[in-house]
Amino acid sequence: MKKKLNELTEIIKNIGSLIIKYRWLLALCVFVFCVALKIHGTSIGVYDVIFPTKISEDAAQKYNVAGHFRPVRGDELAVHTPTYFSQYYNGYKKYSHQMSVGKTNMILDYYAPVKDITVLCKPFNIGYILFGNERGLSFYWCSQMIMLFMAAFEMFYILTKKDSLLSIVGMCMIGFSPAMQWWMIPHMPIVFIYAMILFDLGYYMFTYKNKKMQWLFTVMEGFLAVGFALSIFPSCQIVTGLVAVVLLVVCLIRDRTECGIVEGMDKNEIKKNIINAVIKAAVAGTIAIGILLWFVITSREDLRLLTNTVYPGKRVVLGHNATLKDLFTELRSLTLAFRDTNILNNSEIATFIHFTPLFLVIFPSLARRLRNEKNNKKNMDLLVGKALFISLLVEIAFMGLGFSPRLAKLTLFSYVNRMQMGYGFTGVIFNIWCIDMLWKQKAMYKKWQLILLPVIYAITYEMMITIDLREYLRERYLCIEIVIMSVIVAFAIMKYKKLFALGMCSVMIFAGAFVNPICRGIAPITNHPISRFINETSRKDPNSYWIVADKSVQIANFAMANGAKSLTSTNFYPDYAKWNVLDKSGKKEEVYNRYLNHSMLLTNGKTNMHILTPDSVRVNVNPKDLLKLNVKYVMTKPQNEKILKKANIRYKKLFYEDGYAIYKIEK
Repeated sequence: MKKKLNELTEIIKNIGSLIIKYRWLLALCVFVFCVALKIHGTSIGVYDVIFPTKISEDAAQKYNVAGHFRPVRGDELAVHTPTYFSQYYNGYKKYSHQMSVGKTNMILDYYAPVKDITVLCKPFNIGYILFGNERGLSFYWCSQMIMLFMAAFEMFYILTKKDSLLSIVGMCMIGFSPAMQWWMIPHMPIVFIYAMILFDLGYYMFTYKNKKMQWLFTVMEGFLAVGFALSIFPSCQIVTGLVAVVLLVVCLIRDRTECGIVEGMDKNEIKKNIINAVIKAAVAGTIAIGILLWFVITSREDLRLLTNTVYPGKRVVLGHNATLKDLFTELRSLTLAFRDTNILNNSEIATFIHFTPLFLVIFPSLARRLRNEKNNKKNMDLLVGKALFISLLVEIAFMGLGFSPRLAKLTLFSYVNRMQMGYGFTGVIFNIWCIDMLWKQKAMYKKWQLILLPVIYAITYEMMITIDLREYLRERYLCIEIVIMSVIVAFAIMKYKKLFALGMCSVMIFAGAFVNPICRGIAPITNHPISRFINETSRKDPNSYWIVADKSVQIANFAMANGAKSLTSTNFYPDYAKWNVLDKSGKKEEVYNRYLNHSMLLTNGKTNMHILTPDSVRVNVNPKDLLKLNVKYVMTKPQNEKILKKANIRYKKLFYEDGYAIYKIEK
């Protein structure tokens, strides 16, 4: 029996080794399979609720494979996806009038698919250009989701010097993290993906054994650095970029022998290797700087508009917005996939799942023990830990104490209003490094210490439970969560490797794998009579403007997703050609000079506007002003017809279904 068990274990190990060896080939096969089936995980299914009438019930039935849509993911379902879809009708040009009277730079607008050199810097977009919206959405979603896991695995594989088990755990802690899954696809996750890819490529372009592959990685590094820069989400971009650079530098110093810098080697050989490394860095830098300069020169006016917006352009963040509890994993994050939060929303509450406070306490004694061994390799390993430790202290100082305006601007942290996300990301990396060090060293702590540490951690964690948390879940269940987390980290520090890996991966799958649905196709956007009417009308009359007059921001971009030129669609920077008509005096510029989601309503009074949230505005527009904007089609609820009548607007009702009518304005 024991012999058979050993044989089975050996077979499993061999299979695991093969999977690790051919991981990128397997990832490619999974990607091709998913795109062939048009698989994605967006929440556009919400449109089937808003517009219940279907053209094809069969297409509607085939759409949802598993899970259910998340209405809270408005940035993805109501803005990001319709914006990308609109590029199909714009011919993937750099400038678009699909959402504005004036031209909109689509590279700045969610970095949408555009037929120019920048598409090489964001390969996720290529599917839209090659295959159109349906398969393009699958290509975009699947490539990012797979790359999230693969880039994370590769990062931890480098960090731990090829510890496969810890790399898988780290991959799950990043990939299945509620922070990533609840924000999946819009700007936030993409900067984490890019940061990890740039770290991986940056490391391998100096250390990979095959010289030709080194140069391939060098070129890829240059292009993808531009992709990272143009993702334009500084609230996470600044921190992830800095952490990736710091981690890359210290890992290259640690593994300098892999770069050809070996103690005792001939000085000329070392000099040659250093020059070779500098040349690679210069080539990658030249590619990145060259493309960025081209973009800045050709888009300088658009960049000026974007950076001069009231929100987010002129926003200044000084930190000092966190308490001690924010250093711990938000307990709601573990169950958000099954129970919605009672404060804010699921996306805002979601965090990375980690044990950072415990490892911050352990680190000083761990560092002291590593130093005492007086081993050069251990000192190099410690260099990585010190860099991560200092990074975390800086992030904590910003969150808890805050920076002065001058220091915030100097460090670029003035743009970082989501430092807790960066802290969680850095924390996960630090957790894996600490566990790796504990596993690789001989017993550093006595058994009673290893038991006491998780107990103290659990007690402290329990003290962080707030009234809001108690209203979300009964305290007994919160305590169970804390106990589970504490037992898992106890397995880690006591070197029960397989139990830790099994426990941690199980928690991560539970917390993150069920957040997003698994779907096929784009039926919720195209499979409705109103969708077909918008599409057909827009094809016959492609240059006419539409508006969607409704309180719901969710459908503001729906007409645009089906081919209409919609003036109520989301703008990344102000469309002054439109606002100069609606606000001739410019008195309301502070209202619309921002990243802006429209909620437009018809009124018989004067056109007026006010801010609802920092990124959304209510516009009450007089129908006569629609004539000034040359608006020809209005999608709204039938009760608004009386406003058109009262304004003496000549119109014709063209369509009605599912509570919405489409009117043609006649001059």
